[in-house]
Amino acid sequence: MRRPFSIYGNAKMSQLASNFGNAFGLGQAAETFEQAITWGPLPFVISVPAYIYSGATDPTNTPTTNLRPGLLMGIRDADGQWSNYNPAATDGTEVAVGVLPVGLTMIDFLTNNGQNKVYGIIVGGKLQGAKIIGLDGMARAQLAARFIFDDNIPGSPWFTYEDMQTKVANYSVLGTDNFTVFDNLGAIAPVTFTLPPIANGYQFNFRGRANSNLIVASAEGANMEALNNLTANSVAFQTGGQIIGGEFQIVSNIAGTKWLVRTLSAGSNTVTVA
Repeated sequence: MRRPFSIYGNAKMSQLASNFGNAFGLGQAAETFEQAITWGPLPFVISVPAYIYSGATDPTNTPTTNLRPGLLMGIRDADGQWSNYNPAATDGTEVAVGVLPVGLTMIDFLTNNGQNKVYGIIVGGKLQGAKIIGLDGMARAQLAARFIFDDNIPGSPWFTYEDMQTKVANYSVLGTDNFTVFDNLGAIAPVTFTLPPIANGYQFNFRGRANSNLIVASAEGANMEALNNLTANSVAFQTGGQIIGGEFQIVSNIAGTKWLVRTLSAGSNTVTVA
């Protein structure tokens, strides 16, 4: 027997689409976007499965909960979920990792709450720079090893660091901070940066931007090569009037046994080696 139709039993249907109940015919477009974000006759891409954070947004879209194809994505440190790239963030999403290939609505229509999504994220391939949402100079540097942008073919100069961070209190540098430039802008007391456990492949910069002592120390001790010292524990800018503009570049050797210290200073900054 055919089940009778009930408008009451289908009341939730009104939450499934914003145009539910409209008269027949073409209406106003709810969302428009350029679908083609790749380029070339063979627009290959490399994708990985991703669990996308329910609070991810597309800040320049309306509504922001509708993520457009081409949105830059990063990974949250706290839970490994993907969210929109935000260069001002400090939760891991300040590092661009991939690009969303499709449009996604993050609001669940039945609960009206944010909903985690599962989809593939492009992590390598050929992309149109103008179609990537949120793409800036820092993101280009972060993605340069895995992406070829149509407006920046490999061979063009690009920034060699992936992040910049300001610290006004002592900070233990993480392995995941690799290729970061640190500074002490705004500090009113000495700031000590403790390097992560040594391993090969690390490179960090530390720049004085406040007239307050800036110290970089080894976690193990006695494994920093500095001026006239093969077994230093730390290097520092701590002579008043000679700190701002002082900069250390510190890299680990191939064996992962020594921190190699290079001084990149704006002037004659006195370096203290301990």
